[in-house]
Amino acid sequence: MPLTRRDFIKITGTGLGATLASGALLSPAQAEGDGPPPDDFAILYDSSKCIGCRACQMACKRWNELPSEPDSALGIYDTPQGLSDSTWTLIKLNKRSEDDWHFFNYQCMHCTDAACVTVCPSSALFKDERGFVALDHDKCIGCGYCTRFCPYGVPHLRTENLLTGSAKAFKCTFCEDRVWGGLGGPFCAETCPTGALVWGQRGDLLDTAKGRVSGLQQQGMTSARLYGETEAGGLHRLSIMFDEPGQYNLPSDPQSPGTARAWQKIIQPLGEVVFGATIVAALGAFLVARRNVRMEGVE
Repeated sequence: MPLTRRDFIKITGTGLGATLASGALLSPAQAEGDGPPPDDFAILYDSSKCIGCRACQMACKRWNELPSEPDSALGIYDTPQGLSDSTWTLIKLNKRSEDDWHFFNYQCMHCTDAACVTVCPSSALFKDERGFVALDHDKCIGCGYCTRFCPYGVPHLRTENLLTGSAKAFKCTFCEDRVWGGLGGPFCAETCPTGALVWGQRGDLLDTAKGRVSGLQQQGMTSARLYGETEAGGLHRLSIMFDEPGQYNLPSDPQSPGTARAWQKIIQPLGEVVFGATIVAALGAFLVARRNVRMEGVE
């Protein structure tokens, strides 16, 4: 018997319910109940040590051979206003009042529960065994899902071919080529002259950050806090800041959206099924029409 619209809705609803009940839409961190391993690689940024020299920003561009961004008014290089396909590390001034301001570094947070990895249909974005979010450009199909689901607005598309409109996603990759080649860690951290950016094992950096926050609070900086210990399953880019995350345009609870996991677990597979069913139906219609034509010829 043919599948009716009502039957289709029932089957889809049953499948969705079973998926939810089985915990398939839970994040990896929720499913496992633990944060990332302490020996994962990570970066620690201490804004109290940052002097805004932008050595990290320039080092990132130099190592990754990223182009400068011209000022739209002057036509010359100026400091970028935000992360983009050619700016993966950015220093911005965070001004809370006339007498209270400091710099802050923005880059990929390398989430444990990474929405970009969850929704990537080609596995171009993936979790490296050392914890950070790596990117294989050869697999990227330029769908843009990562740019829409990342809670930090990190990945950006770059048009590769103006004629076809094909694009590729770009973002900080934790200097994966340096890590994989045994050349060291992220160049931004190795270039920072004040130690505001350091890299190493996440467990050690977490202990360092907690001790640093405690010391700052004892010095009267009571607003000092750590960001990244548990957010998005545990970030591999820890930050010491002096206000609520919202003051830095960062989400206070950057969980990978349920819609991102639903997209991967339900919508994408369902789309493949529907596409396949459409092909089968079209083929069936063609065969039936062909048979009818033959029968008419016989008659």
